[in-house]
Amino acid sequence: MTKQKRWPLFTSFALALIAAPAAATAQSQEQRMDPSPVETGGKSLEDFLDEGKEWEVTFESVSPAARDTIRQWAQGGKLDKVEMYTLPGGRVFFEAHISKNGQDLEVLVTPDGQTVAAGEDVGD
Repeated sequence: MTKQKRWPLFTSFALALIAAPAAATAQSQEQRMDPSPVETGGKSLEDFLDEGKEWEVTFESVSPAARDTIRQWAQGGKLDKVEMYTLPGGRVFFEAHISKNGQDLEVLVTPDGQTVAAGEDVGD
């Protein structure tokens, strides 16, 4: 690899190191994605999810894109469990329960890997 080809790689790595503390701070606060990738029909996210069924699933059974997103959120922490919500009409969501920096974090993710919400009590 020539020096000219390495420059973008090193620059990307340096930018990732700079952005990591900001991402960690953002993760520790409750977040609702705006605009949300989910239309709840005017209901709260909790009420919306209560319309479906929820059960614990293995991490391996989660879609690859959702697994990648969950891994990013769990980086530096421990994935405690993953639950799957199925709603009328066939919509599916995954809720990851993560222990990180002495806090419990829940992250709600679509099968295509979009984060819907993250915080202490996302779907409860």
